[in-house]
Amino acid sequence: MSTQTPASANLFQRPVKTVMNKHVVAVHPQDSIHEALALMVENRVSALPVVDSHGRCGGIISTSDIIDLTYELDEELAGLGRAEEGARQWIIEKLADGLDDRQVTDLMTSEVSSVCPECSLVEAASIMRRHHVHRLPVIDKRGHLVGILSTLDVLDALIEAAPAAALES
Repeated sequence: MSTQTPASANLFQRPVKTVMNKHVVAVHPQDSIHEALALMVENRVSALPVVDSHGRCGGIISTSDIIDLTYELDEELAGLGRAEEGARQWIIEKLADGLDDRQVTDLMTSEVSSVCPECSLVEAASIMRRHHVHRLPVIDKRGHLVGILSTLDVLDALIEAAPAAALES
């Protein structure tokens, strides 16, 4: 006997393309770290996919990658980089002043898990959990970046599929 409701069963089969963010801000490998950081601050995101001139995703650069750079810049600032989440924005803005001419390719994570637009949310969530990541590039059959799926996107879909009574408690 199944305990799934039609809404929850639908959620498990729901394709990534129905909840992913299609308006993706991305950087190129040769862009400067300073440019990437400015885009993150301007768009209030904590990571950017790195795409080549053909729109193929070759990695991700995150605030964590940049904060790790602080170990090389200043040990005291690096300690702040591990501070509470609320301090991250301030740290990122301060770092922008001290960054050198390094390129995104110098700091980005190249080994990136991704999903296809037709993959189920459960499949995507499983990949996120297995690889301890908060976002997945969504790649089409031609290898092009077509979206980003975040843990918040998955949670939004879960809340949307939940019965109203479950949300009231």
